[in-house]
Amino acid sequence: MARKRVLILAYYFPPMGLSGVQRTLKFAKYLPEFGWDPTVLTVEPAGYFAYDESLAAEVAEIGLTVHRTPSLDPTRLFGRRKTVQLPAERTRRLLDFLSQALFIPDNKVGWRISARRTAVELHAREPFDLIFSTAPPYTAHLIGSDLSKNLQLPLVLDFRDDWIGNPRHRYPTPLHRRFNARLEVRALEQASHIIVINDVIRRNILSRNVDVVEPGKVSVIPHGFDPADFERTPSPTAGSSPFTLLYSGVFYDAQTPEPLLRALAQLVDRHPDLRAYIRADFIGLLPESARQLARHLGIEKMIRHPGYLPHRRVIDELLAADVLWMTIGKREGAESISTSKLYEYFGAGKPILGLVPEGAARSELMRYGAAETVEPDDIAGITAAVERLYTAWKRNDLPRPNTEFVREFDRRRLTGRLADIFHSATGGTR
Repeated sequence: MARKRVLILAYYFPPMGLSGVQRTLKFAKYLPEFGWDPTVLTVEPAGYFAYDESLAAEVAEIGLTVHRTPSLDPTRLFGRRKTVQLPAERTRRLLDFLSQALFIPDNKVGWRISARRTAVELHAREPFDLIFSTAPPYTAHLIGSDLSKNLQLPLVLDFRDDWIGNPRHRYPTPLHRRFNARLEVRALEQASHIIVINDVIRRNILSRNVDVVEPGKVSVIPHGFDPADFERTPSPTAGSSPFTLLYSGVFYDAQTPEPLLRALAQLVDRHPDLRAYIRADFIGLLPESARQLARHLGIEKMIRHPGYLPHRRVIDELLAADVLWMTIGKREGAESISTSKLYEYFGAGKPILGLVPEGAARSELMRYGAAETVEPDDIAGITAAVERLYTAWKRNDLPRPNTEFVREFDRRRLTGRLADIFHSATGGTR
């Protein structure tokens, strides 16, 4: 069967770091195995919270074709490829509100003109068979819709978060929400197929677009992990000290380290001897407010924060830790969130402490098996869960995951499902 070409529209892509780039990079890595040659259209790097040279090296290793265009968006104010500090939560919320007020659908809308122009030029040189856009930012779906209509190419949309139902979006007025809803409908109508990361988002899209989208047009392809990243021997730590709880990523919106820090303080207040035997590692961006809280609680010596690390070193840290923990926070709409870090935690095969409400993430953790789940704001419950995990660790009896369930999130397998959708959208089969 003849090979086909797909244009991937992805604002967030290496050398940018953090979790938003992983899904797209791994799809692009494995698509050639299923008959699809990807070309990625992204932006020229500017101000961003983290850059990851190990991910940039992976792009080079797999020989991926990448085209970068300018974008007239606020990140350009920081200059070319400059790492900027994550603002305090109050400031971040204010900036997010102003961005939602001034830009529709988001502050990356200034990428739309240059991306369309470059995509048309690339298609004229060597035609594509399909367009694949991944969001957020939702500007990518507008670009994909424009190109699909003008070039008469099938379009597949990838929702890494919900659009209109995103719990982290605060529309300034009902008019802003209606404008976004119209743009979402336009993109959905143009799409040949729609992909979402969990069934909650699938249900949300279908319920608010009953007259636009048929159920068979929307498929769930969750986040995953790349087994190739984990092909190394983890350090045996069971029974040695300290017992390590690790968090990888960032904190923002309702996601906060405060409940875990307060739980640790509560635990060592009850059992002072544990102070020397438990450590909380934070790999990524830890807000200054968390460090201040740790000092206030008297547990700052139990905290380790090496900062943002390249992805390959993050994997080493995951494999060396005893328990991995995550939080989604408690707020309206949190049931639709299933962060990408959860699936890398699955790949590490370690016990997980999930501070999550009822919803997509908790359902996955229950199926994983080796998990303690607690409501995000239940300090007493978190304290008890940490103590149970510590006791199991001392006995060398930490829970083990359901390996068959974990295999479902192999990035290669997930990419095979994506390729099947691509083939169907272009009228063929694999």
